[in-house]
Amino acid sequence: MATMESIKPTEQREDERNGSRCSFVITGFGPFAGVPNNPTSTLISCLRNNKAQLLEDGVHIRETHILDTSAEAANFEIQGIYSRLCSDKLNKDGDDKSYDCSTKDVIVMLHLGVNYRGKKMQLEQCAYNDATFRVPDNNGYQPQQICILGNSSTFGQCLRTTLDLNEICTELQQQGQSACCISQDPGRFVCNYTYCLSLDQCQSVNDSLEKNMQQSTKQLVGCHSLFLHVTPFAEISEDNQLGFIVSLLKLIDKSISQKMKNGTTTKTSVG
Repeated sequence: MATMESIKPTEQREDERNGSRCSFVITGFGPFAGVPNNPTSTLISCLRNNKAQLLEDGVHIRETHILDTSAEAANFEIQGIYSRLCSDKLNKDGDDKSYDCSTKDVIVMLHLGVNYRGKKMQLEQCAYNDATFRVPDNNGYQPQQICILGNSSTFGQCLRTTLDLNEICTELQQQGQSACCISQDPGRFVCNYTYCLSLDQCQSVNDSLEKNMQQSTKQLVGCHSLFLHVTPFAEISEDNQLGFIVSLLKLIDKSISQKMKNGTTTKTSVG
C-alpha cells in the first residue's frame, strides 16, 4: 500500500556516533481527485535519492512512505509505523528498564501533503478530530462530521504538535525561507485525518515511554509529529521545496537536541 525505504543498520550506527538526536519518518501522498501528480510523491523520491548526502549532513531519515490518499490507507500505515516504533523503542522484556533518550533517537514523524491552492509552506500547528471530507477519498469514502479517533473521543477536539513551531518558523525565515508560515487549519480531508491519527499515536507512544521510565529519570519525549503543507511546483519550485524540507529537518533536530540538553519535557497538547 505504501513504498518504504529504511536506513541500513550500519548507517544508523554511524549517525549515532555523530551525535544526532533525531531520526525521521517522512510520509507523502499519491494522486487524488484534482491532483493527478502529487508533488509530495516527487519530494519523497528526492529525499530517498539524496539519503546518503543527508546522512553525511546529520539528517537521519529512518523510513519514507508514499500513502494512498484514503482514510483506510492512513489508518493502516500510521498504525503500522507506530507499532514498529513501539517495538523498536520500548523495552520488550517487560522489566522496569528506562528509555534513555540520551543514547537513543527521538523519532519525528513528518507528514507532507499538498495545498493545491497554497502560496506558502505551511507548518500545521494542529489537527482536529473531525472527518468531514469535501470530496470522496481514493476509495470513494466521504465521511461527514465523524470522529477520526473513535467513539470515546470528542468530535472536533484539537491536537497540537509538541514541536516549537514559532522557534522553527522564525529560524527558517531568518535563513531566507520567506515562504514559511504557521497554519492552524489543515483542512478536514485526508491530510487532517492522517495528522490527527499521528498526533494521537505519538502521544500514546510518549505516555508508554513515561510509564516505563525509572522514577529517578526525567521524562524526555521520544516522539514528535508534524504536518507540512507544500504548494504546487508551479508556485514554489521542486528544488526550493526540497531545500526548505532539508532546512526544516535540520532545525527540528537542532531544536529537539537543545531541549533534550536542557531537560525540557513536552507533551502533545489537546484542546
